[in-house]
Amino acid sequence: MSSEGVYTPRERLVLWAVAILSFVGLNGAFLVTLVRQPEAIATVMGNPLAGAFVVEALVLAPVLGYLLHRWGVTRVRWGWFVVLSLVGSIGFALPVVVLLRPGRLAPATISHRAANRST
Repeated sequence: MSSEGVYTPRERLVLWAVAILSFVGLNGAFLVTLVRQPEAIATVMGNPLAGAFVVEALVLAPVLGYLLHRWGVTRVRWGWFVVLSLVGSIGFALPVVVLLRPGRLAPATISHRAANRST
C-alpha cells in the first residue's frame, strides 16, 4: 500500500487477479466436479477432516468479515463478506471487499483510525 492509503494500480491488478482466479478456478473446479462426479461431494462431506475444514471456514468467514470492517480495512459490512465467500470463496471475497466501497466501484482507502493504529 502506498503512503496515501490507496492501493497502487499494480496492487489493485494483483488483488483483482487473485479474486478472478479464485472465482473461476476454485469455483470452476467445484462446479465441474459437481456435474461430472456428484457422488464425490457426498464422499468429501462424509470425511471428518474435510468436514472440519468446512466448519472452520463457515465459522471464520463472519469473524474475518467483522474484523476487516472493524479495523477499517474495508467499509463493506461483515454480512456481505460472508455472502461473497459463499458465492465465490474467501480467496475471491477478500480482494473484492478490500478493493470495493459499498455502492460504487472505487478503490478502498485506509481509514484514519486504522492508519493511526499501525503507527
